[in-house]
Amino acid sequence: MSSSAITDSIREVNENTWVIGDTLLLSRQASPSPASWSDSNGLFFTISQMSSPPPQTRPIDDKSVIQLIHNVGEKSAVWRIGEAYCKVKAVEYTGCTLEHTTLRFVQEKRPTAFKVPSVIYYEEHHGRYFIIQSRMEGEIMAEAWWSMDEEARDVCVSQMVSVCKELASWKGDAICGVDGLHLSEERLASGKEPDMSPEALLKNCKELGMDCSSFSFYHCDMGPGNVIRDRTNGSIGIIDWETAGYVPKEWIRTKFRVSMGLNLPGRDDDSKNDWRRRIQQQLGKEGFDDVAGAWMVWSSGKRQL
Repeated sequence: MSSSAITDSIREVNENTWVIGDTLLLSRQASPSPASWSDSNGLFFTISQMSSPPPQTRPIDDKSVIQLIHNVGEKSAVWRIGEAYCKVKAVEYTGCTLEHTTLRFVQEKRPTAFKVPSVIYYEEHHGRYFIIQSRMEGEIMAEAWWSMDEEARDVCVSQMVSVCKELASWKGDAICGVDGLHLSEERLASGKEPDMSPEALLKNCKELGMDCSSFSFYHCDMGPGNVIRDRTNGSIGIIDWETAGYVPKEWIRTKFRVSMGLNLPGRDDDSKNDWRRRIQQQLGKEGFDDVAGAWMVWSSGKRQL
């Protein structure tokens, strides 16, 4: 496990060179290479394995072209690097499906209701998972929602329901990730040390009264911060697939009903629930059942263990 702060995962060598973790060298150059991407200003970023001895580094300058845009304590951090994002996440649970595996699975499905970013690079070492993925053009729904009129909001809700329906049509044989590894959905796990194995999650879902005769694919974290709306054509993209996998169909609507993590940010009144409330209501009209009441009772008992 790395002893450095997660926000120190990227450090600067000079204005055109950075170190990611302890093994990767990020460089900015004039011409593209097979594993490069645009810096938005005519140059290109590329990554390579760092040679020994490692270069001297310093914290990233506030005026650097690389900017920290998201930080969740020591759990995860995200930087914008030109037309890509680098996410560094502390590995909390071993044996879970990793995001690059899920993203490639989704891309191979060629979805019609939404777009997803492309994986540029990934690596896991010293208890941290590093993934670089393409930047999606558009505005984050968490910011765009408040300026949208009612008609635009209704269209967006319909789009999100279409996303859920398309994902749900992809079936699995167990409650797990796309590669059969554990599903990191904490809200379906129990115990002080959450057991997210397919067997443990199946037991919990049966206790909740869910239909476990088949399992549907679901993003599991479809809050407004993970939805990108293209201003030019109104299409949407979905990011942050680290929790996605196969679940009982009832969990799709239930998650919207019970998870405050899917709320809109920046408001203290009831309007913060507007995103997930509208989506779950429309899902209900489309035939999605839920076990929200049972989950609330079960979750309360789980917290008292």
